[in-house]
Amino acid sequence: MGTETIEIIGSQGETFTAKYVSTTDPSKFSGEVGSRQHEVITLKQHNVGPKYVAFHSGLREASNGASYAGSWYDVAGNKGDFSLVKQ
Repeated sequence: MGTETIEIIGSQGETFTAKYVSTTDPSKFSGEVGSRQHEVITLKQHNVGPKYVAFHSGLREASNGASYAGSWYDVAGNKGDFSLVKQ
């Protein structure tokens, strides 16, 4: 599976919206970042056309402060790992 890039298109406080920029997939993302001793991220990916929804949850990697790593699950029963790199 290739690497996909998403771009933040809006933010307010700890929440944000994003979209893919490296593919024609029209999915939109809404996300939130939370922190205390560690920083976590959640993303909801949704695509109205096929009624697709996936949830991503990850932890900021201590060795590289610019990336998050975690897992995702979707409504089709698929699952996998993801990494998100802050540009």
